[in-house]
Amino acid sequence: MKKSGFCCAVLGILVVVLTLGYVRPIATPVLVPRLHPRDPDRAAVTFVALGDMGTGGSAQTQVAQAMYNVCQRDGCDFVLGLGDNIYPHSVHSAHDPQFQDKFEHPYARFQDIDFWMILGNHDWKQLWTGAQAEIDYTLHSDRWRLPHVHYAIPFLPPWLHIYGVDTSLLEAVIGVDQLHAAQAALCGQSGWRVLFGHYPTRSTGAAGHNASWFVTGALEHLIRQCHIHVYFAGHDHHQAHLDLGGYQEIIEGAGGAGLAPVRVGDPQQRFGSATHGFAWVRVTAERLTIRFYDVQQTVLYAWETSGQSPLIDPPAGALAH
Repeated sequence: MKKSGFCCAVLGILVVVLTLGYVRPIATPVLVPRLHPRDPDRAAVTFVALGDMGTGGSAQTQVAQAMYNVCQRDGCDFVLGLGDNIYPHSVHSAHDPQFQDKFEHPYARFQDIDFWMILGNHDWKQLWTGAQAEIDYTLHSDRWRLPHVHYAIPFLPPWLHIYGVDTSLLEAVIGVDQLHAAQAALCGQSGWRVLFGHYPTRSTGAAGHNASWFVTGALEHLIRQCHIHVYFAGHDHHQAHLDLGGYQEIIEGAGGAGLAPVRVGDPQQRFGSATHGFAWVRVTAERLTIRFYDVQQTVLYAWETSGQSPLIDPPAGALAH
Protein backbone atom coordinates (compact mmCIF):
# COMPACT_ATOMS: atom_id res chain seq x y z
CA MET A 1 0.00 0.00 0.00
CA LYS A 2 1.40 3.41 -0.89
CA LYS A 3 1.83 5.92 1.88
CA SER A 4 -0.99 8.13 0.56
CA GLY A 5 -3.40 5.18 0.56
CA PHE A 6 -2.29 4.23 4.04
CA CYS A 7 -2.89 7.78 5.26
CA CYS A 8 -6.45 7.73 3.88
CA ALA A 9 -7.08 4.42 5.61
CA VAL A 10 -6.01 5.64 9.02
CA LEU A 11 -7.95 8.85 8.59
CA GLY A 12 -11.07 6.81 7.96
CA ILE A 13 -10.54 4.13 10.61
CA LEU A 14 -7.97 5.04 13.23
CA VAL A 15 -9.77 8.24 14.19
CA VAL A 16 -12.65 6.07 15.34
CA VAL A 17 -10.73 3.33 17.10
CA LEU A 18 -8.25 5.62 18.83
CA THR A 19 -10.82 8.09 20.05
CA LEU A 20 -12.73 5.13 21.45
CA GLY A 21 -9.58 4.11 23.31
CA TYR A 22 -8.96 0.85 21.47
CA VAL A 23 -5.19 1.20 21.69
CA ARG A 24 -4.55 0.30 25.31
CA PRO A 25 -1.21 1.23 26.87
CA ILE A 26 0.54 -0.88 29.48
CA ALA A 27 0.23 0.63 32.94
CA THR A 28 3.46 1.65 34.62
CA PRO A 29 2.99 -0.66 37.66
CA VAL A 30 2.64 -3.59 35.22
CA LEU A 31 5.57 -2.53 33.02
CA VAL A 32 8.27 -1.65 35.54
CA PRO A 33 8.70 -5.10 37.16
CA ARG A 34 9.45 -6.56 33.70
CA LEU A 35 12.25 -4.11 32.89
CA HIS A 36 15.98 -4.48 33.24
CA PRO A 37 16.66 -1.48 35.51
CA ARG A 38 19.77 0.63 35.25
CA ASP A 39 21.37 2.87 37.85
CA PRO A 40 20.01 6.40 37.26
CA ASP A 41 23.16 7.80 38.87
CA ARG A 42 25.54 6.20 36.36
CA ALA A 43 28.10 8.49 34.76
CA ALA A 44 27.50 7.36 31.16
CA VAL A 45 24.60 5.96 29.12
CA THR A 46 25.26 3.84 26.04
CA PHE A 47 22.70 2.58 23.55
CA VAL A 48 22.22 1.38 19.98
CA ALA A 49 19.71 2.89 17.52
CA LEU A 50 18.37 1.17 14.42
CA GLY A 51 15.15 0.90 12.45
CA ASP A 52 13.50 -0.92 9.54
CA MET A 53 14.87 -4.21 10.75
CA GLY A 54 12.08 -6.76 11.19
CA THR A 55 12.47 -8.94 8.09
CA GLY A 56 13.89 -12.09 9.61
CA GLY A 57 16.43 -12.18 6.78
CA SER A 58 20.19 -12.53 6.65
CA ALA A 59 20.85 -8.78 6.68
CA GLN A 60 18.97 -8.39 9.97
CA THR A 61 20.94 -11.28 11.44
CA GLN A 62 24.24 -9.77 10.33
CA VAL A 63 23.35 -6.37 11.80
CA ALA A 64 22.26 -8.03 15.04
CA GLN A 65 25.57 -9.91 15.30
CA ALA A 66 27.59 -6.75 14.71
CA MET A 67 25.47 -4.89 17.28
CA TYR A 68 26.06 -7.62 19.83
CA ASN A 69 29.83 -7.53 19.34
CA VAL A 70 30.00 -3.74 19.63
CA CYS A 71 27.78 -3.81 22.71
CA GLN A 72 29.93 -6.48 24.33
CA ARG A 73 33.03 -4.41 23.71
CA ASP A 74 31.79 -0.86 24.35
CA GLY A 75 28.61 -1.34 26.38
CA CYS A 76 24.88 -1.01 25.72
CA ASP A 77 22.27 -0.09 28.30
CA PHE A 78 19.39 -0.50 25.84
CA VAL A 79 18.37 -0.40 22.19
CA LEU A 80 16.21 2.21 20.43
CA GLY A 81 14.01 0.59 17.78
CA LEU A 82 13.02 3.23 15.24
CA GLY A 83 9.96 1.58 13.71
CA ASP A 84 8.99 -0.88 10.99
CA ASN A 85 9.63 -3.55 13.56
CA ILE A 86 7.83 -6.36 11.69
CA TYR A 87 7.73 -6.51 7.88
CA PRO A 88 5.73 -6.38 5.74
CA HIS A 89 2.33 -6.06 7.44
CA SER A 90 2.91 -6.21 11.21
CA VAL A 91 1.31 -9.02 13.25
CA HIS A 92 -2.14 -10.41 14.01
CA SER A 93 -1.74 -10.98 17.74
CA ALA A 94 0.79 -11.03 20.55
CA HIS A 95 1.25 -14.74 19.79
CA ASP A 96 2.06 -14.25 16.11
CA PRO A 97 5.12 -16.40 15.21
CA GLN A 98 6.62 -13.41 13.39
CA PHE A 99 7.74 -12.10 16.77
CA GLN A 100 9.99 -15.13 17.11
CA ASP A 101 11.28 -15.10 13.52
CA LYS A 102 11.77 -11.34 13.18
CA PHE A 103 12.71 -10.25 16.68
CA GLU A 104 13.46 -12.91 19.31
CA HIS A 105 15.70 -15.13 17.18
CA PRO A 106 17.80 -12.34 15.58
CA TYR A 107 18.42 -10.69 18.98
CA ALA A 108 18.54 -13.81 21.16
CA ARG A 109 22.10 -13.10 22.33
CA PHE A 110 21.06 -9.79 23.92
CA GLN A 111 20.47 -10.68 27.55
CA ASP A 112 19.22 -8.23 30.18
CA ILE A 113 18.73 -5.46 27.61
CA ASP A 114 15.46 -3.67 26.85
CA PHE A 115 14.62 -2.86 23.24
CA TRP A 116 12.55 0.32 23.36
CA MET A 117 10.46 0.15 20.21
CA ILE A 118 8.26 2.68 18.40
CA LEU A 119 5.69 1.97 15.69
CA GLY A 120 6.46 2.64 12.02
CA ASN A 121 4.14 2.77 9.04
CA HIS A 122 4.51 -0.98 8.35
CA ASP A 123 3.60 -1.70 11.96
CA TRP A 124 0.22 -0.04 11.33
CA LYS A 125 -0.58 -2.14 8.23
CA GLN A 126 -2.88 -4.36 10.33
CA LEU A 127 -4.36 -1.11 11.67
CA TRP A 128 -5.19 -1.14 15.38
CA THR A 129 -4.97 -4.93 15.80
CA GLY A 130 -1.32 -4.98 14.75
CA ALA A 131 -0.42 -1.93 16.81
CA GLN A 132 -2.17 -3.31 19.90
CA ALA A 133 -0.48 -6.69 19.42
CA GLU A 134 2.94 -5.02 19.32
CA ILE A 135 2.11 -3.16 22.53
CA ASP A 136 0.79 -6.31 24.21
CA TYR A 137 3.87 -8.29 23.22
CA THR A 138 5.79 -6.24 25.81
CA LEU A 139 4.25 -8.58 28.42
CA HIS A 140 5.38 -11.71 26.53
CA SER A 141 9.03 -10.87 25.90
CA ASP A 142 12.13 -10.42 27.99
CA ARG A 143 13.43 -7.78 25.56
CA TRP A 144 10.64 -6.10 23.54
CA ARG A 145 9.37 -2.88 25.15
CA LEU A 146 6.52 -0.87 23.58
CA PRO A 147 4.30 0.36 26.44
CA HIS A 148 2.34 2.89 24.37
CA VAL A 149 2.37 4.66 21.02
CA HIS A 150 4.42 7.38 22.75
CA TYR A 151 6.41 7.29 25.99
CA ALA A 152 9.52 8.37 27.91
CA ILE A 153 12.38 5.94 28.54
CA PRO A 154 12.85 5.32 32.27
CA PHE A 155 15.94 4.76 34.45
CA LEU A 156 17.92 7.61 32.89
CA PRO A 157 20.22 10.03 34.73
CA PRO A 158 18.76 13.50 35.41
CA TRP A 159 20.93 14.95 32.62
CA LEU A 160 19.37 12.78 29.86
CA HIS A 161 15.76 12.74 28.64
CA ILE A 162 14.54 10.51 25.77
CA TYR A 163 10.99 10.42 24.38
CA GLY A 164 9.46 8.36 21.55
CA VAL A 165 6.58 9.48 19.30
CA ASP A 166 4.39 7.75 16.72
CA THR A 167 4.86 9.59 13.44
CA SER A 168 2.25 7.51 11.57
CA LEU A 169 -0.45 8.87 13.86
CA LEU A 170 0.85 12.38 13.26
CA GLU A 171 0.64 11.76 9.52
CA ALA A 172 -3.00 10.82 9.99
CA VAL A 173 -3.44 14.15 11.85
CA ILE A 174 -4.50 12.32 15.02
CA GLY A 175 -2.73 11.49 18.23
CA VAL A 176 -1.61 15.10 18.53
CA ASP A 177 -1.84 14.74 22.31
CA GLN A 178 1.48 12.91 22.17
CA LEU A 179 3.15 16.18 21.20
CA HIS A 180 1.89 17.76 24.43
CA ALA A 181 3.18 14.76 26.38
CA ALA A 182 6.57 15.05 24.68
CA GLN A 183 6.68 18.76 25.44
CA ALA A 184 5.97 18.07 29.10
CA ALA A 185 8.71 15.43 29.20
CA LEU A 186 11.38 17.39 27.31
CA CYS A 187 10.79 21.15 27.29
CA GLY A 188 12.69 22.98 29.99
CA GLN A 189 14.62 19.90 31.11
CA SER A 190 18.28 20.38 31.89
CA GLY A 191 20.90 18.28 30.11
CA TRP A 192 20.48 16.35 26.86
CA ARG A 193 17.06 16.16 25.21
CA VAL A 194 16.54 13.38 22.65
CA LEU A 195 13.50 12.47 20.55
CA PHE A 196 12.96 9.32 18.47
CA GLY A 197 10.33 8.27 15.95
CA HIS A 198 9.99 6.60 12.56
CA TYR A 199 9.60 9.31 9.91
CA PRO A 200 12.49 11.79 9.52
CA THR A 201 11.81 15.50 9.31
CA ARG A 202 13.90 15.51 6.11
CA SER A 203 14.13 12.62 3.67
CA THR A 204 17.63 11.67 2.58
CA GLY A 205 16.38 9.14 0.03
CA ALA A 206 17.19 9.54 -3.64
CA ALA A 207 13.50 8.95 -4.43
CA GLY A 208 12.53 11.84 -2.15
CA HIS A 209 9.70 10.09 -0.27
CA ASN A 210 9.02 12.70 2.38
CA ALA A 211 6.53 12.41 5.21
CA SER A 212 3.57 14.76 5.04
CA TRP A 213 3.98 18.45 5.73
CA PHE A 214 2.03 18.04 8.97
CA VAL A 215 4.44 15.40 10.30
CA THR A 216 7.57 17.33 9.42
CA GLY A 217 6.11 20.61 10.63
CA ALA A 218 4.82 19.19 13.90
CA LEU A 219 8.06 17.36 14.62
CA GLU A 220 10.26 20.29 13.78
CA HIS A 221 8.13 22.64 15.88
CA LEU A 222 8.46 20.29 18.85
CA ILE A 223 12.19 19.85 18.30
CA ARG A 224 12.90 23.56 18.07
CA GLN A 225 10.47 24.55 20.82
CA CYS A 226 12.07 22.13 23.29
CA HIS A 227 15.63 22.71 22.01
CA ILE A 228 16.04 19.00 21.37
CA HIS A 229 19.62 18.11 20.58
CA VAL A 230 19.19 14.92 18.53
CA TYR A 231 16.26 13.32 16.71
CA PHE A 232 16.64 9.64 15.77
CA ALA A 233 14.50 8.33 12.89
CA GLY A 234 14.29 5.47 10.42
CA HIS A 235 12.10 4.98 7.32
CA ASP A 236 14.78 5.85 4.76
CA HIS A 237 16.61 2.56 4.25
CA HIS A 238 20.17 3.73 4.81
CA GLN A 239 22.28 5.61 7.34
CA ALA A 240 22.59 9.39 7.39
CA HIS A 241 23.42 12.39 9.57
CA LEU A 242 21.82 15.77 8.95
CA ASP A 243 22.83 19.02 10.66
CA LEU A 244 19.61 21.03 10.61
CA GLY A 245 20.77 24.14 12.39
CA GLY A 246 19.98 23.78 16.06
CA TYR A 247 19.48 20.02 16.08
CA GLN A 248 20.98 16.89 14.61
CA GLU A 249 18.94 14.26 12.77
CA ILE A 250 20.26 10.70 12.76
CA ILE A 251 18.57 8.42 10.21
CA GLU A 252 19.08 4.72 10.87
CA GLY A 253 16.80 2.74 8.56
CA ALA A 254 19.40 0.11 7.70
CA GLY A 255 18.63 -2.55 10.29
CA GLY A 256 17.73 -5.33 7.85
CA ALA A 257 15.30 -4.24 5.15
CA GLY A 258 16.41 -3.73 1.55
CA LEU A 259 18.65 -0.71 1.13
CA ALA A 260 17.79 2.47 -0.76
CA PRO A 261 20.17 5.03 -2.33
CA VAL A 262 21.11 8.19 -0.50
CA ARG A 263 20.39 11.51 -2.17
CA VAL A 264 23.58 13.31 -3.13
CA GLY A 265 24.28 17.03 -2.83
CA ASP A 266 22.27 18.00 0.26
CA PRO A 267 24.31 20.70 2.06
CA GLN A 268 22.75 19.74 5.40
CA GLN A 269 23.89 16.14 5.07
CA ARG A 270 27.12 15.43 6.92
CA PHE A 271 27.12 11.72 6.09
CA GLY A 272 25.09 9.20 4.11
CA SER A 273 25.66 5.58 3.19
CA ALA A 274 23.38 2.86 1.77
CA THR A 275 24.95 0.29 4.07
CA HIS A 276 23.29 -2.07 6.54
CA GLY A 277 24.20 -1.16 10.08
CA PHE A 278 23.32 0.81 13.20
CA ALA A 279 24.34 3.75 15.37
CA TRP A 280 26.09 3.34 18.70
CA VAL A 281 25.67 6.25 21.12
CA ARG A 282 27.46 7.23 24.33
CA VAL A 283 26.20 10.11 26.45
CA THR A 284 27.67 11.70 29.55
CA ALA A 285 26.64 14.90 31.25
CA GLU A 286 29.27 16.71 29.19
CA ARG A 287 29.50 14.90 25.84
CA LEU A 288 27.46 13.01 23.27
CA THR A 289 29.17 10.66 20.82
CA ILE A 290 27.58 8.82 17.86
CA ARG A 291 29.28 6.19 15.72
CA PHE A 292 27.81 4.64 12.57
CA TYR A 293 28.72 0.96 12.06
CA ASP A 294 28.31 -1.54 9.24
CA VAL A 295 27.90 -5.32 9.59
CA GLN A 296 31.69 -5.78 9.68
CA GLN A 297 31.76 -3.54 12.79
CA THR A 298 33.63 -0.91 10.80
CA VAL A 299 33.14 2.66 11.98
CA LEU A 300 31.78 4.41 8.90
CA TYR A 301 31.49 7.82 10.52
CA ALA A 302 31.73 9.41 13.97
CA TRP A 303 30.32 12.64 15.39
CA GLU A 304 30.79 14.14 18.83
CA THR A 305 29.57 17.27 20.56
CA SER A 306 29.83 18.96 23.91
CA GLY A 307 26.52 20.67 23.21
CA GLN A 308 28.26 23.76 21.91
CA SER A 309 31.00 22.82 19.45
CA PRO A 310 30.40 19.63 17.41
CA LEU A 311 33.48 17.66 16.41
CA ILE A 312 33.28 15.63 13.20
CA ASP A 313 35.74 12.82 12.59
CA PRO A 314 34.81 10.67 9.59
CA PRO A 315 37.29 7.93 8.71
CA ALA A 316 38.81 8.03 5.24
CA GLY A 317 36.19 7.55 2.55
CA ALA A 318 33.25 7.72 4.97
CA LEU A 319 31.57 10.60 3.16
CA ALA A 320 31.23 8.67 -0.08
CA HIS A 321 27.58 8.11 -0.96
